[in-house]
Amino acid sequence: MVTSGLLSSIPGVRHGFGSAESLVPAELDPVWELRPAKRQVHGIRVAAISEPKHEVGDADGFHTRVPGLPVSIITADCVPLLLARRDGSQIAAVHAGWRGLHDGIIPAALAAMGEGTTVVAAVGPTICAACYEVSEELAEDFAQRFEALPREVVLPTHRHLDLRAIAEYQLRASGVEEIEHVGGCTCCARDAAGEPIYRSCRRGDRGSQMHSGLYITTKGEK
Repeated sequence: MVTSGLLSSIPGVRHGFGSAESLVPAELDPVWELRPAKRQVHGIRVAAISEPKHEVGDADGFHTRVPGLPVSIITADCVPLLLARRDGSQIAAVHAGWRGLHDGIIPAALAAMGEGTTVVAAVGPTICAACYEVSEELAEDFAQRFEALPREVVLPTHRHLDLRAIAEYQLRASGVEEIEHVGGCTCCARDAAGEPIYRSCRRGDRGSQMHSGLYITTKGEK
C-alpha cells in the first residue's frame, strides 16, 4: 500500500493508494462496505457523500465531511488525487484522467468542497510522461489548453503528455500549496523481482483497477 506523509499528518484521516498486490488499501478495510455506489465516466461531476452506500450515479469526484464514510476512486494510469483539509474536517477523492484534467475536474472538486481551512493534496501512482504517448491532435490540444505552462512541462517529449504536471498546475492555480506526489509510474515501475508494482491499462492490464481513498475517523479514534 502506498501512503502520503502529507495526508498522514492530517488529524483523524486515514488513507491509502492501491497497488497490484493490494488493489484495495488495507487502511480502507474498516469502512470499505460503506463506500458510495458510483460509476466513473471521465467527467467532471463531483458528488457530496452524506450517507453509507450513497448512490450517486455518474461522477468522478467525491467529497464528504461525515466521519466514517469513505470516498474512493479507481484508476489504472489516470491520476488518483486525494484531498483533505488541514484540520481534518473534510476530504475528497478525485479520478483525473486526461479528459477530466482537460475539462477541469480538479478545480471543480475544489469548488465543490466550498470554503474552509487550507486543503492539502496527494497525487498517487500515475502513468509517467515517458510511458504516456498520445496522438498528435491530443498533444496539441493540451499544449493550447494549458498554454500558461511551458510546452516542455505539458509535453516533456514529442507527443508524451505529463498528467502529473497538469494536475499539479490545476491544484496550484486553485490555491492548493501543499502537494505531494507519491508512488511511481503505473506502467513502468517494478519491484526488486522485476514484477509490476501497479495495474496499468496502457501496459495491457484489464479488469483489475486499483482503489485509492480516504475517510475521516469516527469520534474517539486516533
